[in-house]
Amino acid sequence: MVESLNHSARGLSRRSFAALALAGGAVSLLPRQAFAAGDAGPLEALAVTCIDYRYVSHEVNWLDTKLGKKTYDLAALAGASLAGVSQMFPASVDALWNHINIARTLHAVKKVMVFDHHDCGAFKQEFGPNYAGEGTAELDQHAAVMKRMKAEFAHRGWTALGVGLEFYFFTKEGAEPTRITV
Repeated sequence: MVESLNHSARGLSRRSFAALALAGGAVSLLPRQAFAAGDAGPLEALAVTCIDYRYVSHEVNWLDTKLGKKTYDLAALAGASLAGVSQMFPASVDALWNHINIARTLHAVKKVMVFDHHDCGAFKQEFGPNYAGEGTAELDQHAAVMKRMKAEFAHRGWTALGVGLEFYFFTKEGAEPTRITV
């Protein structure tokens, strides 16, 4: 039996191999370049939203319109403001403060924007029979949690670093959020 000496019959010529090796080498440089391009400078904000699928796209659309695309980091944790102070979900508390630290370290965010919403399941679980329900009572309960988060924010030193904190509340899907001052 005679073995063919035709390199193309084996699938890869020396030239093809060299071109492939060169392309592979070039591609190996991309992650460093992509990281450098993605780490171009400070971002406007870290937006903290609830995980509720009914609101996330509305929040992102609102942020894109108000701040501009690619000007903020996004973290989604159940209850949004509740994630900063929850007694029922301590892992979420750690996750939120870690996200804030990472956003500040990597992208020098100027502020944290927190988006709560009407009919939040995390609030229902946290407060159980003491969940406020609807209307003014519900908004007051969210504002009380936001106030606790604001105090924790200051306690952890973020206010002293010049990082701002803003709270918003969506009353229904697709509506403009209301800015809450606590």
